Amino acid sequence: MANWTALLASAAIPVTLAPAALAQTQPLLDESAIRSPLAAGCAGKSDATPLPVDPRTLITPSVNSNPNGAVRFNSFFTNLHNPPAPYVNRLPARPTTCGAWRASVARGKQNLETRQYFLPFSRAQDYDKLWAVWGLSSKPADFNEQVEKRYGFYPAPFRNPYPLPGENPNTTNGGSGQLPLGLIQGKGDDGKWTGTITASCSACHDSRLGTTSEANFTWGLPNSANDAGLLASDLFRTSPVTWLGLALPIPWSDGRGSSDAIGLITLLPALFDMDTLQLAPSLLEYTPDTPAGGMTKAPAWFNRAFKTRQFWDGSLTSDNVHSEMAFGVATLTRDAGERRALESDFEDINNFLLSLSAPKYPGTIDRPLAEQGAVLFHERDLWANGANVEIPRQPGNGSCASCHGVYSPRYANDTAYLPDPRLKGLPGNVTPIETIQTDPRRFNLFADPRQRRAWNSSWWAYNSLSPSWYGYPVESLIASSIRRVYRAVYNNGGPIYSPLGPNEWVEPKGYVSPPLYGAWAGGPFLHNGSVPDVWGILKPSDRPAVWKRPYSAAGIGGKNQGYDYSFASYDFAKLGWKYETMNCSTSASVPPYQPCNGQATPDRLYSAFSNAAAGYLNLAYQTPPPITDQQIRSRMSFNSNLYGDSNGGHTFTQSLSDAERLALLEYLKTL
Repeated sequence: MANWTALLASAAIPVTLAPAALAQTQPLLDESAIRSPLAAGCAGKSDATPLPVDPRTLITPSVNSNPNGAVRFNSFFTNLHNPPAPYVNRLPARPTTCGAWRASVARGKQNLETRQYFLPFSRAQDYDKLWAVWGLSSKPADFNEQVEKRYGFYPAPFRNPYPLPGENPNTTNGGSGQLPLGLIQGKGDDGKWTGTITASCSACHDSRLGTTSEANFTWGLPNSANDAGLLASDLFRTSPVTWLGLALPIPWSDGRGSSDAIGLITLLPALFDMDTLQLAPSLLEYTPDTPAGGMTKAPAWFNRAFKTRQFWDGSLTSDNVHSEMAFGVATLTRDAGERRALESDFEDINNFLLSLSAPKYPGTIDRPLAEQGAVLFHERDLWANGANVEIPRQPGNGSCASCHGVYSPRYANDTAYLPDPRLKGLPGNVTPIETIQTDPRRFNLFADPRQRRAWNSSWWAYNSLSPSWYGYPVESLIASSIRRVYRAVYNNGGPIYSPLGPNEWVEPKGYVSPPLYGAWAGGPFLHNGSVPDVWGILKPSDRPAVWKRPYSAAGIGGKNQGYDYSFASYDFAKLGWKYETMNCSTSASVPPYQPCNGQATPDRLYSAFSNAAAGYLNLAYQTPPPITDQQIRSRMSFNSNLYGDSNGGHTFTQSLSDAERLALLEYLKTL
């Protein structure tokens, strides 16, 4: 990269365009302390105050009233609590006052901290002996810290107990042990602790940038360090009872910071009655001959209030909580009614997510440079002067804002950009795959219409809101087997059987343009986490193919280095994690998909098989359980040559100059 000092000195970029005169009195930089629209609207207000309008509800086809608008929306919100015709509103009413909403937010936060939704996969006494699986001779004094390092977890900012050996959790308020953020001990329906441990939503959706002495904890920063596959492998090996778990055909993860959580959805029709959620295994609605989606990173929870659609392909309305319940539904110990009853819990969790705001940048911001970046972000046409002619241009003015939305108060109040200033911060845009050109594996996951039809006529699609809904069918394996025959006929293009729902899984067009609040802290980037910093997003030629983050110190006994998440390992110039570039084998006899030197041989064979077959058979996408230190270390590097991990695409930023990139980086620090 060119000399940073010289680039900064040359970053005074002339701007010839100006927003509408009426917006000129508004600032270029948004310095609001609270980003969440609902939280901001209720801040300091009485409980009786009416809840503000949720701006996501404004993103409907009529929002594009200006055919020449700089920002055009194509990813519309479906309000399931006030569904479009012909659907019938049968859901409980949303909170209508600030007091009712705040109460729901509090319940949602408590649910995340105290409720166990996933299937338990370990007992407390087995968890406490993980050190033996690691190859140590006794429990180290820094056991908690080594758990965090090995599996990519962080200290829980609340009491998160488990019973130590000899403790009764119900006489010790859960126990005197402390689990990391991302694991949780369960309670039974009687409110008593069970002594069982499983993952929580925070395993993927929460993390830290900066140590506890450097930064406060912020809910919703995606975890870029967790290794779900390693956690599952180790916990399964703590007990002879759970060893069989190693044989489960579930590709938990192929490394750090991403998972195949979305791939679970493709297995739901094989396990559950899609109308009732009864556990009723059947292969009639399962489509094994569809491609695997690869690994994806979790989205930022603190941007939930700004997303009209859910998942990386924007496939579902963000008003839906059924999809978020997938892991809870997959808990085999619940019956169908108990699975469906989780909906009220997740409505509260959803309101908690809507209350979150992104963390503030902790350093000093060059305000004049950031203001130049604000203008560039909203006005700079990336296709100007014949640039990017090989990439299809989308409606709008060709700027970053035309995909990612408007963030500056000045532009938000300019009707040439937004018809309503309340739409500030909402992208509402899915960038077609022909334009974004990032790794297509996740895009292809639900391209097969059989999978979408199975979803769209199910409980997951809220088919209970259909006017022809007939109530939940009889829950019996025989009745379910009969229904599966008719449902499978529909899935393959035949006549409708179960009614359709408004939470439609739409045909994929591309990848959703994420909101950019807190993007400065959100690395690595792209949907698969293949680019370590924002600079690489803005300058595609600088992206490393294979790289690794700085490690923390090993624990007592020389085991369990993790990723260092202190400020020292963060690049405040490029906005992302510092990294070291690595080399893969260049042997003519080794295909380019081979992992880097040091990878265990079985993993290399699995990688070869996955790259060749996973595009045609989703269960072919597998990784062997990581057991050896060599395997574990190899999973701590990112290899963009593997299936679903390409770092290509989003190349229209190649038309920027380095000086423009520096100004944009400075502007992103303000979001």
